[in-house]
Amino acid sequence: MATIGHMKKKIPEGEIPTGLKSWMVREAPAAYGEPMAVSVRTAKDQLSSLLERAALGEDIVITSDGKPKAMIVRYRPVINGAPARSMRELRRSMPMTPDSTAMIRGQRDSGY
Repeated sequence: MATIGHMKKKIPEGEIPTGLKSWMVREAPAAYGEPMAVSVRTAKDQLSSLLERAALGEDIVITSDGKPKAMIVRYRPVINGAPARSMRELRRSMPMTPDSTAMIRGQRDSGY
């Protein structure tokens, strides 16, 4: 199959691209549409594979009697950082004036 330099090589229909597994290719539309729905019994039987799919970013809804009861989603860790500090004191030290040229020059000339 010929391609032009900037074009990707086309993959013949039915052939799986390198690095993908067959179930990834078959289930790809589910990842972009509605979440995959699975009964409780199926979820119990296939929990490991469902967890792997969720880790790859697919949302999985667990149903009981045809009604959604829970969802398995990819884990996203919470990033904790230093708490935000209030800028109130800084704002108070720089009062709003109609012309702040003198204040700016004073700060500039003081060397901060």
